[in-house]
Formats: sequence, structure tokens, C-alpha cells
Amino acid sequence: MRLSLKAMRYAQAAMRSGSITGAAQTMNVAPSAIATALGQAEEAFGVTLVTRARAKGVFPTLAGREILRRLDDLLERYDSLLSDANDLQSGLSGRLSIGYNAPVAPAFLPSICAHLQCDHPDLSFSLLEGTNTEIRGGLVEGQFDVILFVEEMPDPQIETRALIFAPTYCLCPADHPLAKQDSVAVEQIAREPLILLDRPAARGYYLDLLEKSGASFEIVATGNSTEMVRSLVAAGIGLSLLNMRPGDAPSYAGSGIRCLPIKDSTSGVTISMGFPPGPRRQVLQVFIDCCEAYFDGPKGHDLVVRGPV
Repeated sequence: MRLSLKAMRYAQAAMRSGSITGAAQTMNVAPSAIATALGQAEEAFGVTLVTRARAKGVFPTLAGREILRRLDDLLERYDSLLSDANDLQSGLSGRLSIGYNAPVAPAFLPSICAHLQCDHPDLSFSLLEGTNTEIRGGLVEGQFDVILFVEEMPDPQIETRALIFAPTYCLCPADHPLAKQDSVAVEQIAREPLILLDRPAARGYYLDLLEKSGASFEIVATGNSTEMVRSLVAAGIGLSLLNMRPGDAPSYAGSGIRCLPIKDSTSGVTISMGFPPGPRRQVLQVFIDCCEAYFDGPKGHDLVVRGPV
């Protein structure tokens, strides 16, 4: 038979105190509960743990002393585990592992991490970029504490929190004729040489938007990073479609670029956080709160291109 932790503690108390009544007082239970636990322990271990003497109490046998030694070790390690788990849950130290699919995450994640580490110097971070599929799988498998990704279909294994909706916008060179406009239509974009952000999901997403315009279009270059696409546009090779921008930072190419809202378009993506459902470590909750505060503020708003009000 299996022995519960409660029964182990009762048997331990009886052998330590040498008295069923004394053990009952220590554990704040009825003497019958101690006697029953002793009987269960003897049945589970298959040995006699104590000798019983009327009016004199109980005395551990040789086997009982060995079992008591092992119970002491087991219950001490169990209590230590509970204490460590409590520290892990409530402490603001250790490592926070973050997976992300947002291409411009370097524009905001370092600021959030720096803010947290300033307040909690014992905290460290592990950041890993991947596709939506990779980081969602990593979260489910315990590789990440939290992920930032483009939310698509609901997943019962992941609790999500939307951070911001990022409308699709047109990126063009600052000296391009369209750069003088406040906004641009998809049909105008499709008539220009195009540069495509070639990442899983993003490629099909942008192509679908262009195809729905009904206009023919030509892809003259592709890049699998946002910064490469921005630099290709800055070099004058063509226009592109993106959803987030790294603030007012210039491209690596150094030339000027302009972000234009797209007229009459509801196209866009929602950047969300994902984390395992259920109780959360305090450090994870603090990170979630920091992300929400960041995207609710002006810095977060600067990461998206909104159309004219």
C-alpha cells in the first residue's frame, strides 16, 4: 500500500516522542490518528516499527530506527523542496527565459529587461528568437517562461495577453514621390517594385494583402529580417510592407525612409504575450506588468504606424 505524507509525519512524530499521546499533542490530532498512521506505516514497510508497552509508550525497533532515519531525510528534503519552490514563485531573482517572434523585439525588449534588472539586480535573462511555431512549442515544452508572438489561433495550452495591434504600413524611401503623401493605397504600392519580408507567416500575409488589391505586382528583392528590408528600401530598391517599426531609428543603410499608413485597410497583426496557464512566478508577473505598461505608453505607441485620425 502507498503511505501518505501525513501518515509518515504522524509515524515520525510517534517514534521521536516515544508516546502516541505526546505525538498527538505535537501534531494537534487525536491519539487514534497517530495509532492508525503507525499501523499503516508498518503495513507499508512490512516491518514492526515500534514495541508498545502499556503506560510506558512506544519504542522504535532496530528496523524502526532505520526507517525513522530515512523518514527524517525524506521529509526534510520534501520541506526543502517546498521552501525552494516558494522562493522561486515569490522571488525576483534567477533567470527569465523569453522567446520572441516579433521582428523588432530588439527595439523594446532590451528596455524592458534593463528596467527590471535595475530594480532586481539578481535577475538575469535568456532571449531567443524563433518562428511562431518554434516559440509556442518551446513554451509548451518548458523551454521558455514567456513568449512574445503574433497571435493567430487560440491554444488551450497557452494563456495569452494582447499587447498591441500593429496595422500594416508601407515603407518607402524618403525621396520617393509617395513619401510626400499622408497615406497610400494598396494599389499604389502594388505598382512599385516591392521588397518582401520573407519570414514564415509574414510572407503569405503580405502577399495575400497585395493579391486582394487586384493589381499585378513584382517582388524585386526579399529579406528575412526587418532591418535588411528597411535597408533595401533605404537604398531605393523598392517599397515594402511591414507592421512594426523600431522607433525613429535610421536604417543600417543610413538613408532616409518614410512609414506611410495604408488607406482604407484594416490589415494588421496583434502582438501578444503567451505563458503557461495557472499560478505564475512573481518575476513573470512583474515582466508581464512591465510589458503592458510599456505598450500602453508613448514608447510602445511609437512602434506602430497609425492612420490619420
